[in-house]
Amino acid sequence: MNRRQFINHTALALVASHLIACSNEKKFKLKKDMVIGCFGDSITHAGGRGYVEMLQAKFDKERPDLNLRFLNFGKSSETVTGLTEEDHPGPRPYLFERLDEILATNKIDLALFCYGINCGIYGKPSEKLLKSFKIGVYSFLEKLRQKQIGAILLTPPPLALEAAPLPHLSDDVPYGYKNPYPKYETEVLMKFKEIVLTMQHPVSKLEIDIHTPLLEKQQVCYDSDPIHPNPIGHQLMADTIFRSLTF
Repeated sequence: MNRRQFINHTALALVASHLIACSNEKKFKLKKDMVIGCFGDSITHAGGRGYVEMLQAKFDKERPDLNLRFLNFGKSSETVTGLTEEDHPGPRPYLFERLDEILATNKIDLALFCYGINCGIYGKPSEKLLKSFKIGVYSFLEKLRQKQIGAILLTPPPLALEAAPLPHLSDDVPYGYKNPYPKYETEVLMKFKEIVLTMQHPVSKLEIDIHTPLLEKQQVCYDSDPIHPNPIGHQLMADTIFRSLTF
């Protein structure tokens, strides 16, 4: 099954999940000895020095009684939409080409999801694009449901062009990560954020907004790269997730 066939096929899962949607009033409590698989793109991978590892350190220090273990499954450039912009060096990795193997070979009790910034391939919004992202999120949740794994959904991080502006943005060449659509943050990522925060699915235990705090503090959370947060930004992500999980 190719990427587009998979997306079309899993549209059925989207409909089915709506029919069994749960309430917004979600109560979630971490359990001792949980293994938490963290899925995302390069922001999650972060060379093994990002928010995932900071979360591990924070829980080890402040909640050692829980004995949690965080596994980093982040992969650079990855999407849940199966899309790639013209100027990207080769097809972007697609989560659903590796997810089954990860779930089959790792004992995971809970999955942390952080996608979106690459998923719109830095171009203009469209109904097709928004639907592709929504189906990608639902498809991830459906895969987890088959394995009886719960999920925590993080909103996409922002595109911080105010803190780290890119020179020479142009409408005359194809949009991509080097030349993003100037309103990608407001017209695409904000929509992706809304999709995540309003998600209704029985395995989605909690939705956490990391987009807003990163955007509000972008001047200190980003350096010259508007896509990848700096260590301060990663720590803000870890602290935000920690607070949401230990309220």
